[in-house]
Amino acid sequence: MNRKIFAIAWFALATGAAGGAQSANDSWVGIWHANVGARPTSLLTLATDTGKLGGTLVLDMLCCDGDQTPHVIASDPHLLMDPVADGKTLTFRVRMHRPDGANVIASFEVKRTAPGKATIHCVSCGADAPVVELVKGR
Repeated sequence: MNRKIFAIAWFALATGAAGGAQSANDSWVGIWHANVGARPTSLLTLATDTGKLGGTLVLDMLCCDGDQTPHVIASDPHLLMDPVADGKTLTFRVRMHRPDGANVIASFEVKRTAPGKATIHCVSCGADAPVVELVKGR
């Protein structure tokens, strides 16, 4: 009888702890859009379907031919690796394929700037990597 009560208590404690950890990530869950000017440049999707924070990052590649305005020529999806939300900061890594065929791991940082707004920056992509505004979809 004591084992049964212990098992039920342990299960309740374990599921309660998982629920508490999940709620800390709830404000990040959603679809975040990045635009430079009026052009989409990336899409960050975040969910807790597995009980942990996870998602994808879709990076759009822009091209500008001569005098034309920049336009999307390709979209490159990536699965988030090791996402960690710590208050107003979210960090994660993605595996990227370079045009030369090499694989690299890129580290990103997302910082909340206001309700429903944040910035995203590839912190391992060099000094000229832009900081881009994200807006959470409704």
